[in-house]
Amino acid sequence: MGTQNYLHLWDDRFLYITPAIRSGLTARPSATLLVSASGRPFALEGTDGTRVRCTAALVAPHVPRRLDVDGCGLLSLNMEPSSNVARMLEGVQGDRGIQVIDAQCFGRLRERFEAALQGELRDSQLRELSTRMVEAVAGRPLRHVPLDPRIERVLERARTHVGPLPLRDLSAEACLSPDRLTHLFRQQLGLSIKRYLLWTKVRRTVQQFAGRSGPLADIAHKGGFTDMAHMSRTYQRCFGLVPSFLANGAQVQVRSDVGALHTWGPP
Repeated sequence: MGTQNYLHLWDDRFLYITPAIRSGLTARPSATLLVSASGRPFALEGTDGTRVRCTAALVAPHVPRRLDVDGCGLLSLNMEPSSNVARMLEGVQGDRGIQVIDAQCFGRLRERFEAALQGELRDSQLRELSTRMVEAVAGRPLRHVPLDPRIERVLERARTHVGPLPLRDLSAEACLSPDRLTHLFRQQLGLSIKRYLLWTKVRRTVQQFAGRSGPLADIAHKGGFTDMAHMSRTYQRCFGLVPSFLANGAQVQVRSDVGALHTWGPP
């Protein structure tokens, strides 16, 4: 089994592939689909007492969990909260923070998991594989479900703006009162505006690792964090990894397509 870690970035999702990982308590705004590459089980523990050994699981946004993947290989697919892939899985998740998935649902897709772990699939093949994985879990084809246009405008502003973004400015963008925007945003995305704005900082800085663009302090500033320490703390809470790990090309190969660069690249 290979030892390289891979991070593949697209506009609406990213896929982290690793032969082994052991993380402390982490939680992030994105729904996460975890799948064993080899078919051997990994361990997953939630703060609500959930303790499972499984070969596939769906973790809801903001749900804290500990993860122990001891050499079985892992595909960790993280869905952008506003994306179709994320909303497609809402019905599967229900009110359970950690949902064990029967890996049999993937069928012949499982034959490609080991190739993904070994770095043998092209970026386009991995994106297609990730779509098929989501469809297998949801039990239906992926389709476009538009968001409210006013929320779309707010999302666009949040993704492209670096620096403080007051609620009153976003309300003006949406032509809604602050209270109405707050309610509609949570209704459409399942998280608060404040949490989404923090997520945009994370996603913008992750994008920069694909270009190896300078010192970590510069990456933090360009992404919208106040300083490198703030970025590091946020990464630890979200991923259980420090930013310097992702910046090290000898440890992680970060790959990005044009769509991701357009959506999450420097303004």
